[in-house]
Order: sequence, then C-alpha cells, then structure tokens
Amino acid sequence: MQLASFKAVRAVVFDFDGTLAETNIDFALMRRRIIEHIKAWGLWHADADERRYVLELIAYAEDKLAAEPRRRVAYRAEADQILEDVEMLTCPQAHPFPGIVPGLHRLADRGYGVGIITRNCRRGVKAVTDRYHLRHDVLLTRDDVEKVKPDKAHLLQALAMLEAEPDEAVMVGDHPTDIEVGKAAGTLTCGVLTDRTERDALAAAGADLVVESAARLADLLCHDGETTC
Repeated sequence: MQLASFKAVRAVVFDFDGTLAETNIDFALMRRRIIEHIKAWGLWHADADERRYVLELIAYAEDKLAAEPRRRVAYRAEADQILEDVEMLTCPQAHPFPGIVPGLHRLADRGYGVGIITRNCRRGVKAVTDRYHLRHDVLLTRDDVEKVKPDKAHLLQALAMLEAEPDEAVMVGDHPTDIEVGKAAGTLTCGVLTDRTERDALAAAGADLVVESAARLADLLCHDGETTC
C-alpha cells in the first residue's frame, strides 16, 4: 500500500497492551474473578454471555443495579479493584516492544502528536510509560474516560486533547476493535501483527495498513521518501 493517504496525518494514537508493550496480563484469571464477583453479588442471570469482554461483563451486571445507586457504586468499586489487582501482578515487570521507545521519540521530534488510549488501568500503564520514558502527549486509560474503546468517544477525546481532527489522525492497534474504533471516529487505521492477531482479521476489520510492529509504522511515517507496504 502506498502511504500517500497518510501524508495528512499529524496525530498518531496507539493502543497500549499488545501494541506498545507486552504486559502478560492474565486475562483468563481476570475473567474468572470478575464472574465470581458478579455471581457473589447475585447479578449473574441466564442472559449473561461469557463471550463479552470483561469490561462489558462488568457493565452488564452494573446496569441491573440502576435503581440502587449505593450498591451500584460499591459493586463497581470492587470490580475495578479486581481488575487493577490482576493487572498489577504483571504490569510492574512489563516492557515495551523493540523499537518502541525510539519510535515514539522520532514521531514526537518530527512534530506528530502522540496519544495512547487503553482499556487498561492508569496505574498499570504508568508503571511502564514512566519506567521506560515512553514519549506521549496524551494518555487516556479506562480510569480517565466515561466510555472506553471500541466506543469512538474514547478516541475522539484523545484527538481533542491533541488538537487534531479525525482526518488528520491514525489509530494504531493489535486488535480488530482498535480498527473498529478508528473507523467509527473517522481516522485512518493501522493494524499491528502479533502472535495472537492475524493479518486477515485486521484486514477484515477494515485496517488501512497492517504492519509487523508499531515501531515499523513510526519508521514509515518518518520516512522522507515514497514507501510501499
């Protein structure tokens, strides 16, 4: 693919886990603990679908407490603590993928606005960004927004903070939902290949570009000549 369509890009927004860094979060453990939590609160019903993502499972049960605001707050606080506890089992030892640190610096030095949006908790993400000095202008974790990706509001809030319009930005991530949020917000999209995500899945989601790493995208955007992917 010719990168001509990326010439107008002046803001790059990245997913975090699996895109910029390997956190090794035990999502199976997280799911089990959240389901146990929902059941302990008596909120598990036959219409629950365990195929929902964890945050959506939490919201599914939370909605059933709409008429009980105090219980709802307590339920959510406990759920959020479970998520953070599981994430912090591994996030302090997490590390960025090869080339990410210099890649982010190159983007910033070339004048690109750099954002990170993630469904992870702020404490876990900051443990990595601070230790490795991952350069960015905006970080919006699930703790910072009302609606998380794939809701487009998450990405649009980051773009507003970067003072960039959707048609001036690219959303980068390793999961089809990252592509979906970019499409919904009106940005270009770039899929990042991992051992869990195949090119076909990212292409099927509508990725404008698929690369082997987020660092590779930084190389392409900072390249002065014509580049074909």
